[in-house]
Amino acid sequence: MNVAEWILVVLLSVTLLIFLISAIVLIIKLIFLAEEAKKIVQTGQGIAAKADDIIDNVKGMTSVGGIVKTFANRVVENQERRYAAEDAARAAAAAEAEAAAQAAEKEARAAVRAGEKVKAAANKVKSAAKNVKR
Repeated sequence: MNVAEWILVVLLSVTLLIFLISAIVLIIKLIFLAEEAKKIVQTGQGIAAKADDIIDNVKGMTSVGGIVKTFANRVVENQERRYAAEDAARAAAAAEAEAAAQAAEKEARAAVRAGEKVKAAANKVKSAAKNVKR
């Protein structure tokens, strides 16, 4: 081979080497770019999901069904509170009545005991009176 052919072969080899190195660098950069794009897509999907949730909430609050549902929930909560207060009042009244009944029962037992003592004393008086008559 003559010198001109060697110069062309060397120039073509160097050019090919430069293209190969630049292609490898470009591929590495594209891989990093693809990873960044993947992160951006995942973030975008999360934002889209949150936006869908917000839209559903707003739709529920502004639609007629949502308004009726909210109103019904509040009415039910108010009734539950009212019934809970009434139940507490009834329970307190029942406890009070039970306490009064127990107190009355104690008084009645005390009265029965006192009555038995009076009967016993009256029987003693009768027997003493019979003894005196004899």
